[in-house]
Amino acid sequence: MVRAVCVGLAGFYAYGALVHVLNMASLTGFFWPEAPRKWQGLDIAYLALDLVVVIGLIRGSRLGITAFFCAALSQIALYTLGRDWVLDVPEAFQRSAGDLAYLDGLVLFHLLSCLAMGGALWRHRRA
Repeated sequence: MVRAVCVGLAGFYAYGALVHVLNMASLTGFFWPEAPRKWQGLDIAYLALDLVVVIGLIRGSRLGITAFFCAALSQIALYTLGRDWVLDVPEAFQRSAGDLAYLDGLVLFHLLSCLAMGGALWRHRRA
């Protein structure tokens, strides 16, 4: 069960890493070199973290599971408690209502993925 959850979540985090690469390549709706520095920093940091998560979860390592929880919980905090900071950007980079709803979806995804991983680890430990 833990293995299946790890591989499934690795796929989602690989997609997340791809989104950060596409952001850096300016293929997601804005010119990355002109993006707010905090967005650039977040793209770089989360690309690195997502890659650790993907490789670690595929290998089934504790580091991968730890990196997963760090990534998921930090993004929950970032898009809830830090949302005003993330979105405090020049007018040219203001996000649409659809983009804001996407952030809400990311929070929900990360909450559910933490529950799935936590549940799988708990069942494995009890077995």
